Amino acid sequence: MSGRETMQAGQPGQPLPMGRLVPLLLSVFISLMGFGVVLPVFPFWGRAMGAGPELVTVALGAYSAGQFIGAPIWGKISDRFGRRPALIGSILGIMLSYFYMAEATNIWMLGGARLFGGLMAGNIAVAFAYVGDMVEGPQRPRALGLLGAAFGAGFIFGPAVGGLVAGDAPTMPDFQLVAYVAAAVSALALVLVIWKLPESHDTARRQAARDSGGAPRALAVMADKPEVVGLMLVAVLVIGSAAMMETTFAMFANDRLGWSPRDVGLCFGLIGTVSSLMQAFGSAPLARRYGSRRVALFGICGYALGLGLLGLTGLGDWAGAAMVIAALGVTALGVGMFNPAYQTMVATATNERDRGLVNGLTQGASAGGRIVGPAISGSVYAGLGIAAPFLGGAALMVVALAVTMRMHLGDEPAADPAVGPDVRPDVPKVGSGGGSR
Repeated sequence: MSGRETMQAGQPGQPLPMGRLVPLLLSVFISLMGFGVVLPVFPFWGRAMGAGPELVTVALGAYSAGQFIGAPIWGKISDRFGRRPALIGSILGIMLSYFYMAEATNIWMLGGARLFGGLMAGNIAVAFAYVGDMVEGPQRPRALGLLGAAFGAGFIFGPAVGGLVAGDAPTMPDFQLVAYVAAAVSALALVLVIWKLPESHDTARRQAARDSGGAPRALAVMADKPEVVGLMLVAVLVIGSAAMMETTFAMFANDRLGWSPRDVGLCFGLIGTVSSLMQAFGSAPLARRYGSRRVALFGICGYALGLGLLGLTGLGDWAGAAMVIAALGVTALGVGMFNPAYQTMVATATNERDRGLVNGLTQGASAGGRIVGPAISGSVYAGLGIAAPFLGGAALMVVALAVTMRMHLGDEPAADPAVGPDVRPDVPKVGSGGGSR
């Protein structure tokens, strides 16, 4: 597909370029499945090594510390050398981190494996930039919704597989097997990218970046585009709140409800199922009707409500379990609305030269939230009570709501369905006879 065909893929009535999207979606699904395999098991693994909640959550959050540094770098690499080489290098590094994790003998080695995996985790930012290369205009929310659904589907199967592999009473060999399964799944994603995924950031665009001295610097982009800074702040708040829940939920479910790794894995699978369905089938129609910013606001409200309900869960009886499941369902709906709407707002703020970098910056900001959230969630859990991480996360969501309300990306569904006002002066407008954005 040529650059011209890629740009025209977003015109009203034009189908999505599924020949390119399907390999990307499959590789993202498989890669996120590998990540999800470890997620519900890790807290139990850390506890089996004798670590308390404070160390377990910090080790779990080490992944995000690495991603905070690595995601913008991978984004710039993809702008300069192409999306495909960046995806291959990123997934290869993540696969190696799982092998290292399998050989860990203490919590510090587990944390080191997570840190290295995070440094290599540029695949998410590059995947969003890949979609931005291919799809413009009214079709972009749908494409981003499908990408988000692939993420959600990975979290359906990944945590469920991890919980099933570990079992109800896992021993150290069970934990190691989980890591090897995650490595095998990542290897499958790597093969798929090498075999089937074509390049989206073509030679002409990369050469233009080289001729101009490379992609712009991060500080210059943030100075020129204050909306990018706002998007980064929203990411820190929303993802930080989510990370507080994710890193303490397994301990919360075990302490309050007596749940096993298998139960926790299935619950994460529930979140993935609901959010994936929302992103695949609900997010684009909502964005066409209300605009991406309003849908993002709806999602933040759902997120906050779900976290608040988790914090109010009572004792470990059937009613408490039912309330937890209901709260997770509401949270998943919020995730399903927020993610594609937010990514559409990010795409609206990019142009040809900085698309990978801007996606790297926002993913780096998300990683920043995943640093701060786990860094404090264990201490909050141990010191203020097991409900405190969820109620605190709900409060942070209120702040994110206020910040998003002050932004103006994705406000005008009638002008360009679900995309909103144009702030990309360097990208030709789709569906016009020429001109510039």
